[in-house]
Amino acid sequence: MRIAQVAPLYEAVPPQAYGGTERVVAALCNGLVARGHDVTLFASGGSSTDAKLEPVVPRPIRLGATPEEMVHIAPHHHLRMLSEVYRREEEFDVIHAHTGVWALPFTDLARTPTLHTLHGRLDYAVDRKVLPLYRHAPLVSISNSQRRPVAHLPLRWAGTAYNGLELDSYSIERGSGDYLAYIGRITPEKRPDWAVEVAERAGLPLRVAAKVDPLDVEYWETEIRPLFEASDVEFIGEITEAEKPEFYAGAAALVFPIDWPEPFGLVMVESLAAGTPVIALNRGSVPEVIEHGRSGFVCNDVDEMVAAIGRLDTLDPE
Repeated sequence: MRIAQVAPLYEAVPPQAYGGTERVVAALCNGLVARGHDVTLFASGGSSTDAKLEPVVPRPIRLGATPEEMVHIAPHHHLRMLSEVYRREEEFDVIHAHTGVWALPFTDLARTPTLHTLHGRLDYAVDRKVLPLYRHAPLVSISNSQRRPVAHLPLRWAGTAYNGLELDSYSIERGSGDYLAYIGRITPEKRPDWAVEVAERAGLPLRVAAKVDPLDVEYWETEIRPLFEASDVEFIGEITEAEKPEFYAGAAALVFPIDWPEPFGLVMVESLAAGTPVIALNRGSVPEVIEHGRSGFVCNDVDEMVAAIGRLDTLDPE
C-alpha cells in the first residue's frame, strides 16, 4: 500500500529526547516499510525514518519557540502541512493522521480515506464539540479509557491500538535501585510536586529527567524549581533514548503521580522494559498498562504510593 503518515511538528520523528507520539510514529513507519509498504512521512526537519521523508518545517517547532509561537504559529504550520498532504492525496491509498482534530475538516473533501489516531486527552470541551461534527471519520484510541469522556457521542471508533515502541536497547539488568525516577514533562497535570512528596516520605532521593515546554516555564520557575532546590531532588533535564534504559534500570521504581486522564503513558512501558516497577496513581490508562501487584502498584492517593514503596521487594523484575 501507499501510506502517508502525518506527524505532529513539535518534535522530530523520532525525537532526540522527550516526545511520545513522535516515537510511536517512527516505529510505525519503520515497521510498515519493513513489511513492504510504500510509506511517506510528513514531519519536521531533523527526522530520521526508513520511509520517504517530507520535511514540512526545517526543524522541530518546539526548539526555540516562544509561548506565543506555540499557540498562534504552530497550528498554522500543521494546517499548511495538511493542505499539502491532501493536495497530493492521489499519491496515497490511505492517509494516517496523528495530528488530533486538525485533519478532520480535510477528510470531508478528500477521496483518499484517512485514519485518525488520537494521541491526546479527550475530556476538553473542544473535543466534545468538534468530534461529533465528523461522526463518519474513523478514529483510533490509544487506550480504552481515553474514550470515556466522549463515550456518549456518536463517533466511529475503528478500534483501540495501544502504543508500541522499539525496545531492543532495553534489558532487565537492574542497577543500584537507590533512587526513585520521574520522567516526562514538568507540567501541573503530571504533578512533579507529588513525586517529591512521595520520595521524601519514603526516604529516597528523586532523580527527575524531564523537559520544560515553553508554555510551562512560569510553572517551572515559580513552583517546581524552588521545590526541587529545597528537596533531595536531582534534576537532570531531558535525556536521550540511549540514556533511558540505564536511567530506568538504576531506579527502585518509577513514580507516576499523574492527575489527569492519561491517554496511555509511554514511560510506564519503558520502565517495565527495564525491569523497573511503576508506582502510579489510578488515572486514565494506568490500570490498562500496569498489573497491580505484579508489574507495579496502582494507587488511589499519595499515601498509597508511599506505602507501595515498602512492597517493592514483592515484585519480580522479570
